[in-house]
Amino acid sequence: MVDRLRYSHVQLEQYFDRIALPKQKRLFSVATISDDEKLSYLALLHKHHLVRIPFENLTQHYSWHRTVNVRPQHLFNKIVPPPSRRGGYCMEVNSLLHTVLLSLGFQVYMAGARIYKKDIDKYGGFSHCVNIIIIGNDRYMVDVGFGANGPTAPAPLHHDEPRVHIEGTGALMRFVHEPIPQQVDQGQKVWIYQNQINSDAEWVPMYCFVDIEFLLEDIRGLNLIPWKSPSSWFTQKVVLLRFTTDAEGDAEAPAFMSDKAVAEGKIDGALILFQDTLKWRREGQTVQIAKFETEEQRLDAIKKYFGIEFDEEDREAIRGTTTELRETPFAI
Repeated sequence: MVDRLRYSHVQLEQYFDRIALPKQKRLFSVATISDDEKLSYLALLHKHHLVRIPFENLTQHYSWHRTVNVRPQHLFNKIVPPPSRRGGYCMEVNSLLHTVLLSLGFQVYMAGARIYKKDIDKYGGFSHCVNIIIIGNDRYMVDVGFGANGPTAPAPLHHDEPRVHIEGTGALMRFVHEPIPQQVDQGQKVWIYQNQINSDAEWVPMYCFVDIEFLLEDIRGLNLIPWKSPSSWFTQKVVLLRFTTDAEGDAEAPAFMSDKAVAEGKIDGALILFQDTLKWRREGQTVQIAKFETEEQRLDAIKKYFGIEFDEEDREAIRGTTTELRETPFAI
């Protein structure tokens, strides 16, 4: 097997702490457990990761260097140990999880994905990635870096088998295995991940992905699009999201963001901060929590709802940029 970086026992322990995985449920190798147990453990890690590690692009706005590095060791240092304990966008959080799964002994590889653009009814180029895990005779897709519409549990790559997205919302997800209209060769099939918000709604494609392994070198190439492209909204808007559980209560409840709520609860929605607005999409309903007018208000919310606090240098890095929130806009 190719020499690929793996996290040490100590690093895996730190990762388990980061995602609030109970001590009695921690495994450091899946080599000797059954396929059913592997799938259960994968689902457990997936849930804890989604709730504890946010999907975010803060480095592009709250850092002086604005460098998004997707190398496994850098990602570990950025996301896992205190005091940083950050998140990241798709290339970052999916790459981190990939290295964790590889370190635990899962048979896993990464694959490239193309995001569907509803406004033009087309797929873009490769700018996203997913993990595919082989367990027994099945392959499962895991994605912890797509935001609120991403899958919330490992899903087998079976054609047209609808599955619950989030319990209690009526939303479903599925894969279809077929070509996309843009392909010249319509004989080449890809996997298309689709969502349906309720039983009366149409199935909407989110992205498509191929079923071949992408190397770490490929992932570093894909990362240039969300990191550097002037047409990428990641460079133009601040986004921060984490999934929540039904054991958290509301934002003022003692259980909010607690380790116990992560361990005992089921995913019931997502907290979404997008530029100047914080919303909670929960149990099929979306409620606006706050509207920000200043950077201080947004930074306070980032700390309260996501547990992220910046040092003074990073707080100042957004000053004078187009994504800074200010009560009095720049005169034109």
